[in-house]
Amino acid sequence: MNRKLLQKNKTLLRPKKSKEIKQAPESKRKLNGGEKESSRVQAINFHQDGIKGEKAAVNKAIQLLKELVKKHPNDQEIKAYLGSATALLGRDATSVTDKMKYASEGLKLLDSVIEKDSSLIVARFLRGNVSYRLPELYFQRTSTAIEDFSFLVEAYEKDEKVLSDAEYEEVLKNLIEAMKRLNQQEKISPIVEKLKKLKGNGKPAGLNKSIVEGDEDVSSDLAGEGMTEEAWEMYEKALYGGVAQVKHANEFFDTFVLTNTAPEVQMYALDVQSMKGRDSLNTYEMFGAAIKAMKAMDELILNNPTSCELRLIRARHSLRLPEIFFRRAATALKDFEFVVDQVKRKKYSIEKEKYHQLLYDLGIAYEKLDMVKEALKTWDSILREKPRSALREQIKEKQKILSYQKETRTLLIAKKDQYYKAAKEIHKMGALGNKDAAEKSLVLWQKAVEDFPECEIANSYYAASLALKGKYASEPQEMFKETIQALKLLKESIKSDNPELLFLRGLIYDALPEGFFHTTDKAIKDLQSVRSSYETGTEHSGITKDDYLLVLYRLGFLYERMSLLDQANRTRKKLIEEDTDLRYQNKLASQGVEIG
Repeated sequence: MNRKLLQKNKTLLRPKKSKEIKQAPESKRKLNGGEKESSRVQAINFHQDGIKGEKAAVNKAIQLLKELVKKHPNDQEIKAYLGSATALLGRDATSVTDKMKYASEGLKLLDSVIEKDSSLIVARFLRGNVSYRLPELYFQRTSTAIEDFSFLVEAYEKDEKVLSDAEYEEVLKNLIEAMKRLNQQEKISPIVEKLKKLKGNGKPAGLNKSIVEGDEDVSSDLAGEGMTEEAWEMYEKALYGGVAQVKHANEFFDTFVLTNTAPEVQMYALDVQSMKGRDSLNTYEMFGAAIKAMKAMDELILNNPTSCELRLIRARHSLRLPEIFFRRAATALKDFEFVVDQVKRKKYSIEKEKYHQLLYDLGIAYEKLDMVKEALKTWDSILREKPRSALREQIKEKQKILSYQKETRTLLIAKKDQYYKAAKEIHKMGALGNKDAAEKSLVLWQKAVEDFPECEIANSYYAASLALKGKYASEPQEMFKETIQALKLLKESIKSDNPELLFLRGLIYDALPEGFFHTTDKAIKDLQSVRSSYETGTEHSGITKDDYLLVLYRLGFLYERMSLLDQANRTRKKLIEEDTDLRYQNKLASQGVEIG
């Protein structure tokens, strides 16, 4: 099961076996006869060579197209080619993360072009083909391909000059295949008839009804009663709780869905079912529960494509899944962007605080796809609207982490204490989410080990930096390799009861998936030692009050994971007692954690 999933990850964005359209529409290739040697024509030619498989041509196309966009910012056709070329970068990337990132960036640009000019043939042509060749499981873009191909069919039947006969034939074939992919069998017959008439040199008949779904009010209620207060309570307890809460919620929803058939109820029930995999120690169940839920959610949205409620549920479910295994950030991004667009169009109403949270989650999706600029821009837009204080602080912390930069060249001549202090800060920022800091941390601590090979601190932080390399790996195999090596070094390097190093290792153990690494008991042992050291007033060795509160907070969940509920409850009571600024109390309350 796991090998199959890993193999799927390797084939993301791999071109389909069906014949590709090698050129943009002929009508759009005939660009001003005297402009043959212009940058515009060169860029388009490079783009076409890139479609044929020439990787170097893609980079040349992007360079020229970016220059043209700067000179002609209102030229939507140039932007469309840039979007398509960016998606080609994803096709050629070796890293799955880069594949997801470039495909999402390219689609975002193509979407913006069509939003400004929905009748632009070349943009429809390019976006349709990009969307058609993306794996549906990860991008949910086959419906976009159907929309664009349907538009092109209708446009051709009004004016045959927009496409050549060969291009029109290819559009029809791709449209049929896209409809098959989404099980839209009832819509295929008319398209097949058009294809037969074309092959028989007959003129295809005009469309009696557009294949594109008509505009409808996406804020309309779904059929059924929907979620009740009890259902909400059960769902939230499962979301933020452990095995016991998930089991109880599944028992509730197994019955609830029988008497309430609203799609949103089915969606939340699927989400709860997938949580069994989240908490499972069995890797087969871990993957199986998530994949089963993913497919069922996709099917529900296929049947209710304009439901913002369903899209939000799927988006947040996708965002919670480990990206390195499931590659669902692109799905989350698409869903969040859809809902944001409907809010802006006043087709979906949402409370202000929930809208701010939606935008924050959108930023997280961008971050997962390494689209950091877009993430920061999205979070900036929230701050301008004066969100609630807790979210504002959360955003500022994210901005601080992602914007963090530290010059390291001057550290080469720093004294040992100064070097260690700066290297620890850089490691901390890497652990919090700054990839650049994580890379620098590895280099700095590797040098420290070379200079002080017997130093326990240097060796421990070097091992922890290797763990960060595993955290940011783009492929599962690389993640396992680096993490296993890091765990081995951590075990060998920490020889004392230094609370700082036990804190460092305990948090690493805590963050690892239990189904793969089975480190929960080790995390508890290390963090319990840190707690004891702090509470007995012995030498803290760098453990601050904030560190202590974090230890109590994480121990609560670790105990819960191991079904040590009494210990979890006692630890959380201690946390509330010590948490004078209410930071963790508010966090636990927002997560629906009840303390007896």
